Amino acid sequence: MSRFQEEIEKMKQRRERTIKQIAVFVEVEAKLRAPVLTGNLRRSITHETQSDENTSKAYIGTNVEYAPYVEFGVASKNIPAQPYLRPAIEENRDKIRDMIREGMSL
Repeated sequence: MSRFQEEIEKMKQRRERTIKQIAVFVEVEAKLRAPVLTGNLRRSITHETQSDENTSKAYIGTNVEYAPYVEFGVASKNIPAQPYLRPAIEENRDKIRDMIREGMSL
């Protein structure tokens, strides 16, 4: 493997490590913000990361069927929104940018 290919591989490893750190961070932030009645919604929030040759992605969410109703509310039933996923990202944009900057720096 050439030196150039070694550096590309190191960059991919940094990218994958960084996306995993961000995913864990956002998962924790979402859990802290999730409303709790039984704790089921909070416990169900998880993350998954995927990486290929050129990109890395993080998915943070839950498979609880009522989660969208909590996040967005239901106007027709007068149920107010109690966002927890979107604020976990939106209120931490600067921190996430710093994590990317730090994780990808040489």
